[in-house]
Amino acid sequence: MSSMTILMIGLMFFIMAGLMTLLMVIVHAIKSNGNKQHAKIQIVFPAINWMIKVLLRLGIPMTILGPMKLLTVRGRKTGILRTVPVDFYEYAGQRFLIATHGLGNWVYNLRTEGEGSLSLGRSHQTFTAFELPPEEAGPVIKEVLGPLFASPGMRGSILRRHFGVTADSSLNDFTNAARSHPVFRISSSEVLSSQPQVTQIN
Repeated sequence: MSSMTILMIGLMFFIMAGLMTLLMVIVHAIKSNGNKQHAKIQIVFPAINWMIKVLLRLGIPMTILGPMKLLTVRGRKTGILRTVPVDFYEYAGQRFLIATHGLGNWVYNLRTEGEGSLSLGRSHQTFTAFELPPEEAGPVIKEVLGPLFASPGMRGSILRRHFGVTADSSLNDFTNAARSHPVFRISSSEVLSSQPQVTQIN
């Protein structure tokens, strides 16, 4: 394969990542406007979400949306491994998963299993998880996402609507927001160089 071909493939992936990121941001913005566009979201969001997973599997970081990684955790009812993009943050020497979109299935699955794996491209790391009580999760959300809540951009606007707080909200407000936006502190158990077994993407 020539260097030009490799360059073109890289450029295609770069453009695809940019387009998918913009589409994802637009969908999040639509979701934050209530049920007005619910029918459109049901059609568009799953397809875009799937493409985001594909890009993360290829190792293309979605930096505009935040430090996202793929979480794989066993389904609490089916026992099948499920994979979903999640927001991953590092703060004060610790690592956290924050449910920025609320109580999704991955939250309930991780609560039940207490362990899972994170991946980006071929990098794969297993971990154990501990859900912080709201009194501890609130300050983490305030410190980690505080600069974004203060941002005038679209991402800041979306986060403010999701959480119902602003950068100037009280610590008690952040504690209340944490009740519907759980925070998990994770500890690594093993680092692997290859991908885990094929999982159900949903």
